[in-house]
Order: sequence, then C-alpha cells, then structure tokens
Amino acid sequence: MKTLIARRLLKRKKLLCTVAGLAVAWLFIWYALPWFFPGPEGLVHPEKPGAVVLDRDGGRIATLPGRDYYHCEPVPLRAVPEMLVKATLAAEDKRFYSHGGADFLALGRAVVTNAAGGEIVSGASTITQQLAKNANRPGKRNLASKMREFFQARRLEMTMSKEEILEAYFNRLDYGNLRRGPAAAARFYFGRNMDHLSLAECALLAGLPQGPSRLNPLNYPDRALERRNRVLRRMKEEGMFPAEMLDRALQEPLFSSGTEKRRQALAPHVTASFLRAFRTGEVHTTLDSDLQRGVQEIVGRELANLEDHHVTQAAVVVVENATGDILCLVGSANRKHPQGGLLDGTSMPRSPGSALKPFVYAQAFTLGAYPGTVLPDVPTTYRSAHGLEAPQNYNKTYMGPISIRKALACSQNIPAMRALGSFGGPSRLLKLLKELGMQGIDGNALHYGLGLAIGNAEVTLRDLTAAYACLAREGKAVTLNLEKAPVAESFPERPVLPAASCFLVADILADREARRATFGDHELMNLPFRYACKTGTSSDFRDNWCVGFTREITVGVWVGNFDASPMRQVGGMTGAGPIFAGVMKLAHRNRKATFPQPGADLVRIRIDSRTGKRTGAMQIPAAYVREEWASPANMPGEASPGDYDARGRAYLDSRYTEWFTSPSCTAADAWCLLPEYWSGEPPRVLVPRDGSRLILDPEMPGGGRMLKLRSNLPMGALWSCPTLEIVQYGDEAHAVLAPGTHVITVRHPELNLEQSSTFSVREL
Repeated sequence: MKTLIARRLLKRKKLLCTVAGLAVAWLFIWYALPWFFPGPEGLVHPEKPGAVVLDRDGGRIATLPGRDYYHCEPVPLRAVPEMLVKATLAAEDKRFYSHGGADFLALGRAVVTNAAGGEIVSGASTITQQLAKNANRPGKRNLASKMREFFQARRLEMTMSKEEILEAYFNRLDYGNLRRGPAAAARFYFGRNMDHLSLAECALLAGLPQGPSRLNPLNYPDRALERRNRVLRRMKEEGMFPAEMLDRALQEPLFSSGTEKRRQALAPHVTASFLRAFRTGEVHTTLDSDLQRGVQEIVGRELANLEDHHVTQAAVVVVENATGDILCLVGSANRKHPQGGLLDGTSMPRSPGSALKPFVYAQAFTLGAYPGTVLPDVPTTYRSAHGLEAPQNYNKTYMGPISIRKALACSQNIPAMRALGSFGGPSRLLKLLKELGMQGIDGNALHYGLGLAIGNAEVTLRDLTAAYACLAREGKAVTLNLEKAPVAESFPERPVLPAASCFLVADILADREARRATFGDHELMNLPFRYACKTGTSSDFRDNWCVGFTREITVGVWVGNFDASPMRQVGGMTGAGPIFAGVMKLAHRNRKATFPQPGADLVRIRIDSRTGKRTGAMQIPAAYVREEWASPANMPGEASPGDYDARGRAYLDSRYTEWFTSPSCTAADAWCLLPEYWSGEPPRVLVPRDGSRLILDPEMPGGGRMLKLRSNLPMGALWSCPTLEIVQYGDEAHAVLAPGTHVITVRHPELNLEQSSTFSVREL
C-alpha cells in the first residue's frame, strides 16, 4: 500500500514538476525571451518623413517624399477617425485589445483553414506583429523572420500601450501608390482630410494594406470594391455600427462625385521644385492656397474654350509687388497631358513678342522721349546681322505719324523698332533687360538688333512677370520668392528705371481709349479697377502672353503648346487675355486695387497730337488737341506756323511719302508733305511713261480703261489731260483711257514744277 501511495505521489510530483517547468518555460518565452530580441529598427531609429509643404498662412499644400520615396504624414491616434480605427480592427485584428501580441485563436483557425485548403489561404498576424514586420528592414520571409516578429511583438506589448502600438501601426501602414499612413492615403485617394471620410471610404482604406498593389482602387476598382464590402460586412457581423448605416455604406460607389477634382494636386510644380534636395520638417511657401485653387480652375475653364484652336497648355504667375512673393504659380494646365504636361511653363524660355515693348519705351522716356513724341509708322527696311529685313505690324497696316502713347497701346511694331533705334539702341536695352532679371537672354546686341523691340529674344514667364513688377514698383527691381524666409529680411532697393518712366509706361498700358483703335473695347478686359496690361504674340502664333499689374499685384500669363506647335489664330485678347482678366480680378478679391501715381516731376501739357509739340499760342483744331504727361526738365517744343500749311495741315517729311499715297492713309486732310523735302531731281511722269503705247484689254476689269497715274513729285501734285477724263481723290489720280494719242501733265503748284508725257492707246 505504501509503495502504491509513494508511486502516486512521485507521479503527481513529476506532473507538478512538468507543469511547473512548462509554466516556467512559458513565462520565460512569454515574458523574458522577448527581451533578447532587439526592437524593430524602424521604431528604434525611425526614418524622418519628407517635409510638409505649407502655404503662406500655414495651410497644408502637399507632402514631400522621404528618402524611401514614400509620402508620409504622421498623425496622433486621436486624429484617426473612429470609423477608420474600427474598420482596420475588423479587417486585421478584431481581438487587438484582448491579446498580448499573438492571437492564438486566430492562429488555430488559420492552421485549420490552411490545412483544409492545402495551401496558405489565411494568416494570423496581429496588428502588433504587423507593426514589427513593417518596422523591420525588408528581408526574406521564413520561419526565423516570423519568430523574430513574434518576440518583437511581445516586447512591444510589454513596453508600449495599445494606443501607442496602434498609432505607430497606422503611421507605418502602406496604402499603395507610395502613400504611407492614413492621412497621406486619404488625401491621395479622396482629396480630403481623414476626418471628412465616410464609413465606406474608411472601409476602403482599411482593406488596402492587405494588398496595396493588387487592390489599388485606381487600377483595379472591382477588386478594391469587393475588399471594401468584405470589411463592411465583417463590421456588421461584429456589430460595430448600426446595421442600417453599414447597409447604406455597402451601396455607396467606390468614389463619390467630385473626388477626381479634389484629388488634383495643388501647385504640383511648386512642390516639385523642392524635390531637388531631401527636405524634412515644414516648408513654408509664399503661396495663397485659395488663389492657387481658383487660378487652376480659371485656366482649365478658359483652355476648354480654346480647345478648337489647338491650345493645350497655359502657365500663370501672380506676384505680390511689395515683397516679390509668388502668390500663385501654375506651371501647366494639365500635368497628365502627354505633350509635356510635367514641364513648368513659367520657367521655359519662349519668344515674348510685343510683351517687351514697354521696356523699349521706358528706356526712351529715360532718354528724353515722352508719350506724345511722334514716330513714323510706315513701311521700313532694316539692316540686321541676318541681312535686310522688312518687319510688319501685327495687323499689316500702318498709321503714319503716331504718338508713342498710341504706338504702345496699339502694339505697332515699326514705331517700337524706330524708338529703339533712336533712344539707346539694342545694347542699352539688352543691359536693361538683364538688370530687370532676364538673365537667360543669350547673345549680344548685334545678334538681336532692333528686332529685340518686338521679341526676338526668349524670356521666361517668371522673369517677364518680375520685370513688369518693377514697373509697378516705380523702377525698383524685385526678386521673386517661392519660400518664406524664417525671419523677415530687408533688402536694399535696387532702382533700375526712373519712377517717372515707369509711370508713363503704366499710364499708357492702362489707356483703354488709346488701344481701342486696334483692339476694340473687349468687355472681358473691363475690370472694376484701373490696371495696366500688355499682350504679346510670337510669330506663327506659337506663344501668347498677357502681363499686367496694379500697384499691389502683377499677373503674368502664357498660353501655347509645349511642343512649340502653332495655335490657330489665337491673339492676346482671345488667348491669354481672358485668363489674365479672371486671375487679376480674383487676386484682388480681398484687397483694394490701386494704381501707380505720377510724381512731382511730371506735369500735364496740351499738345497737337499730329506733331507732338505743345499747342502754345497756335490755334489747333480741337480734334487734334490732347493732354499729355511730360517732364518740366524735358519739355517738347511749341508749335509754330512753320509746322503747318495754309490749310492748317501738319507737314510731314519725306519718310511718309509712300504711306501718304497708300490706302493706309485715311486722314489726308490732317497732313501734307513738306515742299522743301523735294530732292531737286527733274520732275518725271512715271506712269504713263513718255512714248509708251497702251492696249485696252477687254478681259481686264473695266476693260483695262482705268490707269493709275504716278510721278516722282511729292504730295500735292495735280494731273490734267485735254483729251482724257482724270479722276483724282486727294493725291491719288486715275486716267480713264480711250483710243488715240494723248498728252498728260502733272504739276506741283507749291514747288512750281511741271512735266508732261505723250502716249498712245489702242483697242486689242
């Protein structure tokens, strides 16, 4: 009996020892062994995320990727919506708050399921284990790595609270498309903050980490929808939310209306400019987010109106004149466009066309001209480094004697080139443009010649906008800023142009009446405040510009195609103009618009617009009297009787001879040619030449009877013939031909010159 009892006691003792040993072993494995495994590298030495890009008021614009190319925006657990937390627990680890790092019930279920299926169809990793996995460096997946993650998870459970584990887990979750963490994922997929997500959207995000690439909702919407609905049904089974709420979520589409629009990046070209160097922390830009968003909408809307004119891209820069801060920068209308949508149109050198003319005249004003100075707008041939050139005006018409005010307002090419040739020349203008910040202009003055006045040098939109801002700043140059300085900095003012010259240019560019002769009175440009602006169009309609300013804001707009293909008949008032008008109005939505004012060194004078001289004591017809700004130190001369003929017409010199006899001259009663400019050569009848024989051709218009008469005499010549009818309108005369021999005479009464020609006419 004693032996039996002893055996039983021994057996019980062995059992107790075994149980105790197992218990000790379990306690060692569960509580001690995890301390032999180092914590996950990513939690011990976390990698710094990329910087957050902020607007001028501290609002978020975008995130920059970290060194691993992922966009991550770490957030505290309290910022994660409850719906997203519950959806994630339902999808990944519903017993998260009740286990110590390993869910043995889930492990047992997975073993049974995988054994029945003959393959691994279900996992049992807890959220803590997944955190350990995600925080370790990528490596081979085997039993050793699983054991390491198990013990690391236990260590995390012993050293961190459940809330800390869940927060670290969320911020390391890969949601696909290089987005890590729910904040970055919510902005990327839905274009809004986490706290604005619906239950269905939270369920979609909760399901993505299981297979970010395989379940990518942008590429595989059906797979993503199936996974989302599975998460929602699991939440319904767990009773996490009312059944009716979950049923409604199951009926929601994958993405709601407007998601695509909200998903569009704000200022992507600005964000891209900070990618050249790895940045952390916060990048404080000068951008106005509301303005940036509004301008992007304006650009999209206006380009849609130009779709039939082969216009694919636009770029916009908005500058705060006082600081040089860039309030808005749109590098392209559509970054997804296959023809260079990723390019930044604000930094691409292009031909500015007429947009450089204001600086030609600013230089002229500095050297003695004033807005009433008269220049010849007549057909002209120039010698350049490339040979003889005969430039034309945009509208292929000429205005004859034209004031600088009207020449600039109507954007005539010939007067601008004449002004450049007469006031400073290309070398001085090239130096001025570089002082204004256009450092990208390559080549010397000889290379560009007078063509520099009409835009044969390439500039960027940023540089051109900064140059116009200098005009708004009374000639003080400005450096454009995209990033706020940590501490407000002050820089010495760098005057480039006299304030008076800048005001005169601004006053002309704001003169709607002066530009009406060429551009009409476009309603879209009639803003509720005074502003200055100038358009420009390069040859073959490849580039279209509109740049302008108030005292507070300068706006620059470019429209065209990045592949340099020409647009179809798109001018400044139809291309860049509508965008400029919308942006300028939007930029002043919260600020009063004012205009530069004249200084004490400018006064108002009365002039004869035909000559540019002060009226003085002369009685000038009211139709030609204008008020104009001028400097007392550089006052134009007074009109005198020698400037006019007996009929009160203003004299023109010989440069205007061809224009005066052309159809372009529609006001011949305002001018006449100066007799003393006659060359002194013998008078000749050029048509019909003496001794010529003419034949009437019945197949020609009018039977070929109308013959235009020409001589080498200046304006004012009169024609006569005793045997033919002479039809003369002003200085243009025709003879009505008839068979026979005729003598035709031309006479200039003021020069007392006369010549005759004898010719014959017969029928065919």
